[in-house]
Amino acid sequence: MDVAIERAVGDLDRLWSYRAGPEGPQDWVGHRIEVPLGRGTATGVVLREQPMPLQFATDPKIRSVLAVLDDEPTLTPQLTELALWMSERYLAFIGQTVRAMIPPGVRQGAHGLESPPARWRAGERSPGPRAVHQRAMWEWLREHGPSTREEMLAAGSASSAVFVALRRQGLIVPVNEVQELPQKPAVQLNAEQRDAVQRLSGASGVWLLEGVTGSGKTEVYMERIEKTLADGRQAMVLVPEIALTPQTVARFRERFGSRVEVWHSGLSRGQRAETWRRVRRGTTPVVVGARSAIFLPFPCLGLIVLDEEHETTYKQDEHPRYHAREVAEERARREGAQCILGSATPALDSAWRARNGQIGWIRLTERVMQRPLPQVTIVDMRAELRNGNHEMFSGALMEAVTQTLAAGRQTILFLNRRGYATYIFCRDCGASLSCPHCSVTLTYHQETGRLSCHYCFYETVPPRRCPRCASERIRYFGAGTERVVEAVARLWPQARVLRADRDTLSGRESHERMWRAFSRREADILVGTQMIAKGMDWPMVTLVGILAADVSLNFPDFRSGERTFQLLVQASGRAGRGQIPGHVVIQTYNPEHYAIVRAVQADYQGFLDEELQYREAAGYPPFRQLWLLEIRDRDEHKAREMAQETADLVRSQVDGAVAVLGPAPAPIAKVREFFRFHILLKSAVRGAQLDRLGAVLKGRSGVQVTIDPYFML
Repeated sequence: MDVAIERAVGDLDRLWSYRAGPEGPQDWVGHRIEVPLGRGTATGVVLREQPMPLQFATDPKIRSVLAVLDDEPTLTPQLTELALWMSERYLAFIGQTVRAMIPPGVRQGAHGLESPPARWRAGERSPGPRAVHQRAMWEWLREHGPSTREEMLAAGSASSAVFVALRRQGLIVPVNEVQELPQKPAVQLNAEQRDAVQRLSGASGVWLLEGVTGSGKTEVYMERIEKTLADGRQAMVLVPEIALTPQTVARFRERFGSRVEVWHSGLSRGQRAETWRRVRRGTTPVVVGARSAIFLPFPCLGLIVLDEEHETTYKQDEHPRYHAREVAEERARREGAQCILGSATPALDSAWRARNGQIGWIRLTERVMQRPLPQVTIVDMRAELRNGNHEMFSGALMEAVTQTLAAGRQTILFLNRRGYATYIFCRDCGASLSCPHCSVTLTYHQETGRLSCHYCFYETVPPRRCPRCASERIRYFGAGTERVVEAVARLWPQARVLRADRDTLSGRESHERMWRAFSRREADILVGTQMIAKGMDWPMVTLVGILAADVSLNFPDFRSGERTFQLLVQASGRAGRGQIPGHVVIQTYNPEHYAIVRAVQADYQGFLDEELQYREAAGYPPFRQLWLLEIRDRDEHKAREMAQETADLVRSQVDGAVAVLGPAPAPIAKVREFFRFHILLKSAVRGAQLDRLGAVLKGRSGVQVTIDPYFML
């Protein structure tokens, strides 16, 4: 049998042959096993089972399996083949791809894993007014969402006796025994949605569902899931951010009840292991999850949905550096499932394939119930400065916020920077305070009173004097979400403000608490980064303010225009999703840029035409394939030498059909004490010479290869 060793070591990067032991399963494929390796032992997964040639049957070098570690296969036969495909596609060690498919809790569970602690939620009935302590715990649980007993007691809301009393009276209930929300019947589809469902019915393969924000793509997904379940098959829905999971799960549970489970990194290892087992046994028919859910072991998968398929978070930035969209399409092909890619602003690659007939293409051009797209106002911040306005809010946005508050409606203010100040600057010598481990400036966080690096998480206290010239003329520049909240409190002191960024949404239940709080209108204004710019559906949000539309335009990345357009359209789409029309104010210092102009017009086709012209002329995807080689070392001189040696090696392996650019220092030249150099390869197709080059580079010390990179910094 062919076995992959679960270690990311170059010398082990192949399939190892072992004999089956005297006792074992009837079908070994997918089982985790313990095998002898050298003088020790190792854990592996059986990827293929085939008769051993007679000449090797008595070969003493071929050793026998020591033990089988699980009662049932950990990987399905389709996943074992997918692991081999990923190893070749992304130049990853086979041990890395196998480990990516098996959650840590499942690996531990082979030797016995405790069940996760029970989680509780507030029941429909509330305690009486005199039961003060019971009511305090009940209200805390209602505000914070499903929690464990230990979490409730740690919050200090009441004692163990109060918890027991609530449980006995049925005032709190375990979440695994109830449906989170009462089930609702399917909504009446409009003509475009009905046509989409009809075209998708009975069709396999990959389909792009391109629909404007608020066009009802989710209802189309649910109709397809209904049919998939009726056919006795399973479905998964992938979302790009944990922040989207609570709302998405709620919507699907309204339709499918307890048949829907959730999967993301915010769950404990035990929770993920239990969900994984239920999926493997076929008792969980629908999963809503983040990127890694693509590896769940569905025994009879019929449908894969990638919502917001354009999001870069679907690309894994550590080995195996896979893209969930590609893996979903490959898995659907291998399992005879349908794959739906949904977005209002599809990835340029997906849109190009759809328009060239390589995948199916369905468009939804109108919002449901014929609701209009929001009115968009673009503000030139250069003119604001000339007119003496030095606030981060333009006059138009301040007036709009004031009117929205007066009308009792909600506002979202979007800025894709967290922190209070994006850098600290000395006005005498010009020095900025940088991270000692990375080539980036430190961000000031007022809440903690500390400077922080968002790459290596180094922290320090702000200096009172400049470290270079000892001047006291240190000033804070740039704005992040913390400073926006401060400005909102100063300009609209009556407003209730909620902040949503990676600093405030770090806890296990924090995303769900944020979503529920804003849904219950416990805040008037939500200030956040890109995690709130897509997918969220709050009917009372009638105003969206985009404070700095230019932020992502300034990145040294060929996708910066695409990301800017997508972010602006998606953020704008949060406004006017209810009965009341929406209004969007976009502030920019570059109102003439085609990405901003097309976003204001909600003109995806116009943007696509301009962007494709630029990509073709510059030799970027979808017209060329990219490989990014990153060479790193703690010694800058060694890193530079190794980069040049690697570039020379690459050039010796390829001809003129492959363009080799570099080496050059990475845009962020130092991260976590490592100096970094980049080499970029451009090729029309991945042919034999790139395959040979991949074999040479794979596992080369100090060199990391990313196929189709999404992060160029």
